[in-house]
Amino acid sequence: MATCRDYEESLTLHAAGALEPEEEARVLAHLESCAACREEVEAHREVLSLAALPPPSAREEAALEALPRTTLSRWRRTLVQQAARMRTAGALLAVAAAVLLVLGPVVRHRTAVPIQPSVEVELPDSLTEDARSALEEWALADPLTEVLDLTETQPEESEPGDEALDSELDDFLPSLNPGDSL
Repeated sequence: MATCRDYEESLTLHAAGALEPEEEARVLAHLESCAACREEVEAHREVLSLAALPPPSAREEAALEALPRTTLSRWRRTLVQQAARMRTAGALLAVAAAVLLVLGPVVRHRTAVPIQPSVEVELPDSLTEDARSALEEWALADPLTEVLDLTETQPEESEPGDEALDSELDDFLPSLNPGDSL
């Protein structure tokens, strides 16, 4: 006997107990009137019973019942271990910060570049008073003010006596070398 083509898949699912209630009712109604489909369902059930798992042992049932408790206890243990690691890391960071606060000024003091005392330069007596004051002005000036002063758009106009002052300073400045001591 051949089974009905429309019900082939549904019969297998019915034998496995995997049909939705509406489809189950439709297949049961068909099975009452079709002997070939009933035989097919019995054959499927026999094959599926061979592949079915045996019932769980008492030990397996106990393990399944204890699964939520063991899972929860392992999860809690993991949380506690993570919190302990975080506390340890926080304590180590706090100790490191305290050590840096205590030793920071000591290390900074030892590695700081010593400030050299200001060097006083004696200007030759041959310089005029104007050259002397211009040189002192130049020495006290901040070298970056002209570079950083962007508001000054026009160059300074030189005054008539500046050339003589510049030549007098040029005569004096080349004679000073950075490594010379005075």
